[in-house]
Amino acid sequence: MTVHPLRLVVLTRNLEDGRFGTAVTRWFAREVERAEGFKLDLVDLSVVPVAELPERIEDADAAVIVTAEYNHAYPGDVKTAIDAVRRPWYAKPVGFVAYGGRSGGLRAAEALRLVFGELHAVTIRDSLGFREEDFTASGEPVDASTPRAAGAMLRQLAWWARCLRDARADTPYPE
Repeated sequence: MTVHPLRLVVLTRNLEDGRFGTAVTRWFAREVERAEGFKLDLVDLSVVPVAELPERIEDADAAVIVTAEYNHAYPGDVKTAIDAVRRPWYAKPVGFVAYGGRSGGLRAAEALRLVFGELHAVTIRDSLGFREEDFTASGEPVDASTPRAAGAMLRQLAWWARCLRDARADTPYPE
């Protein structure tokens, strides 16, 4: 039996050089590429028109949102992008990689769980959260256990992605 790679959309706000979010996103994208069984689709919201998002999410088996935390929440452009997709989020697993603030962005991830619950998505419990001091100047995590944490999240995401992909193929998600 051939196992098809899981199409993983990694949605980020901006990949401009010199930004902490860019370092986090690029590191996580490398982790996805090192993991077995994924085909990466990196979506930079500063470049990709919002009108393209529904089709890319529809084609995906899973998604990871890379987001900053601002004022204990996520940025407005992330919410605009999520809301522009709507139905393609149904029965899709979603993970979070967040950064910023004292919580390392985890308050943004927790706020996003509520949004994705309303969109009938399945959120992965284990999120990744970072502060700027958690990365070296060259864009690598300081803590040697960070890649293992990313791997655990990706394995959970893959499990859900396979189960939900098969379920959607067998029976359309009820409205």
